[in-house]
Amino acid sequence: MKTIFKWFGAALIFLFAVLLIRTFTFGESAVEVKSVPLLEIDETGFAERFAGGLRIPTVAYTDRSKMDPKAFKSFHSYLESNYPKVHHYLKREIIGDLSLLYLWEGTDPSLNPVLLMAHMDVVPVTDESMDDWTHGPFKGDVADGYIWGRGAMDDKASLFSIMEAVEWLLNEGFSPVRPIYISFGYDEEIGGTQGAAKVAERMQSMNVVPEFVLDEGGGLLSGDMLPINSMSAFVAMGEKGYMSLRLTAHGQGGHSSMPEKETTIGILATAVQKLQENPFPASMTPSIRHMMAAFVPATPFWVRILIANQWLFEKAFVRYASGKSTLSALMRTTTAPTIIEGGVKDNVIPPTATAIVNFRLRPGDSIEWVLEMATRIVNDERVHIEIAEGFGSEASNISDVNTPQFDLLSTTIRQVFPKAVVVPGLSPGGTDSKHFQGLTPHIYRFIPFDRYQGKIEGVHGTNEKLSVKSLRDGATFYVQLIRNGGK
Repeated sequence: MKTIFKWFGAALIFLFAVLLIRTFTFGESAVEVKSVPLLEIDETGFAERFAGGLRIPTVAYTDRSKMDPKAFKSFHSYLESNYPKVHHYLKREIIGDLSLLYLWEGTDPSLNPVLLMAHMDVVPVTDESMDDWTHGPFKGDVADGYIWGRGAMDDKASLFSIMEAVEWLLNEGFSPVRPIYISFGYDEEIGGTQGAAKVAERMQSMNVVPEFVLDEGGGLLSGDMLPINSMSAFVAMGEKGYMSLRLTAHGQGGHSSMPEKETTIGILATAVQKLQENPFPASMTPSIRHMMAAFVPATPFWVRILIANQWLFEKAFVRYASGKSTLSALMRTTTAPTIIEGGVKDNVIPPTATAIVNFRLRPGDSIEWVLEMATRIVNDERVHIEIAEGFGSEASNISDVNTPQFDLLSTTIRQVFPKAVVVPGLSPGGTDSKHFQGLTPHIYRFIPFDRYQGKIEGVHGTNEKLSVKSLRDGATFYVQLIRNGGK
């Protein structure tokens, strides 16, 4: 028995030693870079220009007939009047009636160009939430150190920071060696099929091969995914897919005074509940492993042990991650009921009731597979399940982190945000960049701002805002990226 305990003790010591060695040697140290000072810009003037752009309601609706082309054309004119040098020195092309494509010609046209992206459109504001806004969603108020309005974060902040950076560089007499394209789509919030997709087709017809693409996504985060002791700069190397299913329950309609045992609304509610109570499986994908490894320098020791020793703790880590919405969303295909419709009168049982359930697809989970799994989970012949009309897309390709293009982006981020740890990962939301996959394998998603400005629901929710200080960060980032990438 003593011999058994000795062997057991020796095994524990050996295991503990392996855990410690892997923990201390896991990950790579980033090469030191010299930080750059923030731009000396007219912060008040920039804030007013940005606020003016928020006052133009460039709203994208799923029902495209509700969209107002005049608002987008007014926005075009606003950019032209506020950024005169951009519109004097850069070539501008209007694509698909409302999207904008700029070209800043480089001194060496043989080099592949950089493509910077943002989008003009914003999501609608519901009538019910209007009174809940501290400042009106389209007033563009500058107050309490913030610029308030729909689109402040998604995605006019990136758009105006790009324009401000180019205008500033032109004033400085800068000319890029490498050509630079700038693309502003007008329907990103509804799939980008008529905006960015048409821009991508146009660039492909011109045989343009971008050196890399940078679109919205990611951002500066602090403790949103893991307990970390510094800010992280989250760069999405790919994005999840998108699809919605329509569930239609069929039953016996009639008077509410004589209901059947189950009504159509009850049948539908049960089906939706089954989908929510049976989430798709979570697991560690290669992109998640890269992300976790990058987090290591900024995590507490106990988290480092978990990340560095996935061979032993993977299941425990997945359970831990499943309890955090931001991490869980990256590790599985998510399920979110978003629309439900049924009766029209309180004493009438409807013969049908419908629900829309949205899914964000993890790489490797296809649209057809999700449809099949959802049908199995609901397992009710009275509920018809089909892919809802509208846009849908498979998960994107994942860009490689071991490339000069990513190194350039990472270096730029650390020059402007020296305290941030650059973390490559996966975007849970979709972007216009997916339409450019046929042009280049080097597609990144990052915004140079505190992603949620202290409030995660503000991006598409009530009181969307951006701090005035963030504008200087954004302009500085794009100036430095153009300087580095335009060489």
